[in-house]
Amino acid sequence: MPPVETEEHVDLSTVLVAWTDYLRRDTPLLLVRTADRARRLLMEAAGVSDGEPVGLPANCRRAHSEAVKRSSGTPCFLDLLPDLSIDPETPGLSDMRVVWATPLAGSAADEIDGHVLFVDYSETLPAPAHGKHIDAAATMWSLHLEEEGRLASEGALISFQDATLYSKVSELITPEDLPDLSKAMTQYRRLAGPDGIAARQFAHLQESRIGMEAGAGLPMKPLAGAGGLPRGLAVQIPAEADVATFISYARNENVVVEWLPEIQPMFYVGYQVTQDRERTFQTAANLARWIVSPIGPDFDDDQIVHSVLGILKAAEYTGIRWYTDRERAAWYGNLMLEWYGPAHDAYRPAFLDISPEGTFLAGI
Repeated sequence: MPPVETEEHVDLSTVLVAWTDYLRRDTPLLLVRTADRARRLLMEAAGVSDGEPVGLPANCRRAHSEAVKRSSGTPCFLDLLPDLSIDPETPGLSDMRVVWATPLAGSAADEIDGHVLFVDYSETLPAPAHGKHIDAAATMWSLHLEEEGRLASEGALISFQDATLYSKVSELITPEDLPDLSKAMTQYRRLAGPDGIAARQFAHLQESRIGMEAGAGLPMKPLAGAGGLPRGLAVQIPAEADVATFISYARNENVVVEWLPEIQPMFYVGYQVTQDRERTFQTAANLARWIVSPIGPDFDDDQIVHSVLGILKAAEYTGIRWYTDRERAAWYGNLMLEWYGPAHDAYRPAFLDISPEGTFLAGI
């Protein structure tokens, strides 16, 4: 949180009421000093002990794994499907009572039936409810009250959908567990309201998404159901394109593209402790096909255009433009053939069949 004038006198109930109003969730909240302490409180309240297996996404951060171990649990790394949801066929998942989810860039979490589900949005700021949220036992966010790298009192917020769990955590929490309430209230005021950071960020995300759908037409994480404040658009590189080539083309347009294995790669222990190495490698391949186009709440029109431009051009060069609108891709590919002839080097869809006449067929 950048230096701002904080409020001198606030009490806990006032801060909790403010954040409850902001989140638009009819669930009890608790404030905690750090995200790490919030994780440990949740696992203690859930009764994790004696080496109990706890599910973590294969690309979890070390802090998540360490929190499980300090709670006397055993971290177990879960395979991820191409859309980065937890693979329900992961070996051993049925034996796990507690599972953590860490959705990409604040996107919606997925249901995991038959488990106590904790959703961790500590990489993003809290966001007001955008659509229906899943029935997780608890959802947590970091408030990012301190400068990067200073996490002793970063602040964390926990929303509970499990009333029993809320009661147990309330009994465990102590006055020393509270963050700086003045900073927590200031962060609320920065985020909330029609001109706050959250409203501006979602408006710019929506503008960029419309442009990305119209111009590039690639698979994306939806904004509906986003549980955290997304820092950008999460875009999937389809199987028909080589990942390294696509990213190189996008970055050569002088735009920033965050590649998921660079910002949240496979956790190294996941390679060492795996029941199915082939599945582990497939999870790594699935992670490698996701990128984030960063968006900021203070972007101007030119920056919003450029957040789309690099990915659009890479999609054109690699032949996967309008991957989610194959009729349009076929029309455009055939138009290029009509204009420039069969020897042209313009757009050629890489995911459509070609008719005997050499034109592209949609709907395959």
